[in-house]
Amino acid sequence: MVEGRLYDGVTGHPHPVAVTFDATGIRLSQSSGWSDEVEAAQLRRYDPAPDLLRLGRKDQPGWRLLLPLDAASELQALLGKEERYGRWIDRVGLIPALIVGGAITAAVVALGYVAPHWIAPHVPMRWERDVGGAIVGDFGDLRCRNADGQKALEALVERVAPGATQGPDGIKVAALDVPVFNAAALPGGYIVVFKPAITETDPDALAGVVAHEVAHVRRRHVTEALLRELGIGALIRTFAGNVGGNAEQIVALSYTRDNEAQADSDAIAMLRQAHISPKPTAALFSKLSREQGEGRGYSAAFLQSHPLSEARAQRFSASFDPRAHYQPALSRDQADALFDICWKRPQPN
Repeated sequence: MVEGRLYDGVTGHPHPVAVTFDATGIRLSQSSGWSDEVEAAQLRRYDPAPDLLRLGRKDQPGWRLLLPLDAASELQALLGKEERYGRWIDRVGLIPALIVGGAITAAVVALGYVAPHWIAPHVPMRWERDVGGAIVGDFGDLRCRNADGQKALEALVERVAPGATQGPDGIKVAALDVPVFNAAALPGGYIVVFKPAITETDPDALAGVVAHEVAHVRRRHVTEALLRELGIGALIRTFAGNVGGNAEQIVALSYTRDNEAQADSDAIAMLRQAHISPKPTAALFSKLSREQGEGRGYSAAFLQSHPLSEARAQRFSASFDPRAHYQPALSRDQADALFDICWKRPQPN
C-alpha cells in the first residue's frame, strides 16, 4: 500500500488516499471509510513529474492520481512496462528519431506562425479532450450540478445541433456559477456557459449563443485561436499537461473576424433548421453591441472574447423569415429547469 493524492475532477483540491494494487486494478481508500476501485483498463499513464508518478482515468476527465516513485514497480506490474520514449522511437532509435522529430518540429513551428487555420484540423482531438477535460475538472465547485438543469442545457444544444452531444466525441456542455456574462468553447468539444448568460437571457436568445459556440467547436476555431494567441510553444506545453498556466487565457480566447463570421453563419443556419426565431439573438447582440465601447456591466468578459458590431446583430435579424413557423427553443418546464441549473439544495444544519 502506498500513500497518494487524488484530484477527483470535481472539488478542485487534492485528497489524501491510500492506494492498494492487485492483479485487476487499484483500490483507493480514506480513514473516513470512503473507498473506490478502478480497473486497470480504465487507467492511463501521464508523463511523470521529477518526484511523482501520474495516473488518469479514461472515463473521467480531470481525474488525476499522484503517486510516489516508490510505486513504480507495482504500477509496472499492473500496467506493464512503460515505453521509454514511445513505440516508434524505441523501434528506430533515439538519434534518428531526434533528427526526424527536429525536422518535423521545425516544420510545425514555421507553419504554426503562418498557417494556424491549416494546422488546427490536424491536431489530434484526443489532445484537445485532455486539455478541455482538465479545465472543466479544475472548475470544481463552480460547476452547476442541478441534474434537471443540466438535462435542459444539453437539450438546448441538441435542439440547435441534433446529435451533437451523442457518442464519445460528442460536445460536452457545462454551466458555471460565475457572476459574469459569458459563454466559451474550450478545447476538445467542451462548451461552458456562465450563469448570467442563462438567467439574464431568453432561452431562444441563448440558443443563438450556444449555436455560435457549437460552430466554433465544429470548425476547430479553438485550436486555431490557441495557435494564434499562445503560440506553438505554449500550445505544446498545454497539450503536454501544463493547463493551469493557460486556463484563463483559453477561456478568454478571441477569434478572428472570419472565425466569427463563419460561426454566425453556422448559427443562423442551425436556428433556421431548428425552427427557432433569430430575433431574440439579434436583440441580445444589439444590446451587447451598445455596451461594447463602454466595457460596462456583466457582459464585459463576453465582449472581450466575442467582439460584436451592430452589423452582426443585423445579420441575425435579417435572417428572420415572417413566413416561418418558429417554435420555442425549450419547453416551459425545460426553461424553468435551466434557469435553476445553479440552484443548490440547502444543507442541513
